[in-house]
Amino acid sequence: MAELFGILNLTDDSFSDGGKYVSKEAAIEKGKSLLQEGADYLEVSGQSSNIDSQLVSEELEWQRVSDPIRYFVKAGVRLSLDSFRASVQIRALDAGVRVINDITGFTQNQDPKFWKDHFSTKKETKLVIMHSHNGFMAQKESNLTKENALKKIQTFFRDRRSELISWGIPETAMYFDPGMGFFLSPDPSVSFYVLQELNLLRLEFPNLMVSVSRKSFLGNSLGGVPVDKRDGITLACEIYLLDKKIPWIRTHDVLKLRQAERIWSLCRGN
Repeated sequence: MAELFGILNLTDDSFSDGGKYVSKEAAIEKGKSLLQEGADYLEVSGQSSNIDSQLVSEELEWQRVSDPIRYFVKAGVRLSLDSFRASVQIRALDAGVRVINDITGFTQNQDPKFWKDHFSTKKETKLVIMHSHNGFMAQKESNLTKENALKKIQTFFRDRRSELISWGIPETAMYFDPGMGFFLSPDPSVSFYVLQELNLLRLEFPNLMVSVSRKSFLGNSLGGVPVDKRDGITLACEIYLLDKKIPWIRTHDVLKLRQAERIWSLCRGN
């Protein structure tokens, strides 16, 4: 079954829960809750990437995530860091983070020698190569359509895979995220088309991570469901991901997905 990444945003402007977990105490309590609900990993983030977010300094990004990282690493929890900044990624790995999720697909100021040296001793590290139509934080304007989206995603994944392999990173360490919502297009049909083609995408890239949790394309497809009312439609889409055997799923509501996973499995006689 899928491994679930419980989303722990430590920012003040995340689209879903910005400002709720900016204190160390609140972050740790939320992280504990996600683990109790059944998260396999906690994914922490100190920099928002939604269409309305602002860049913060690298030092502030690290300050936001450093204490929770140290706390949960000490407790033996598997952690993922959502960051596109090489300096923050390196500090997190040094602190014991096991997964780096990069919305730019590791295109920003990377040092190939660091990665070669790192993987020579830390072979358990995993990297999530995410696709974004503009190669960076989400934007409203996009040239992706249902006709060209899948080909562009595949080309991006192939290019990034080749470059990371040249850095000494084994392909087995790579997971691939096609991006959803504004990372693809403001048109919800583009996200739904990519979801419909996950079987094809998995033929070449079986290690997929997908995150649909509370995303705009779900709400917009139903006439504008607000973000705090999207848990039901999120769950419907996440059950689809389970059916497609997506190995890694990022979600805000781990408990609902774990419960749905169990009932879905029982209905299928498993």
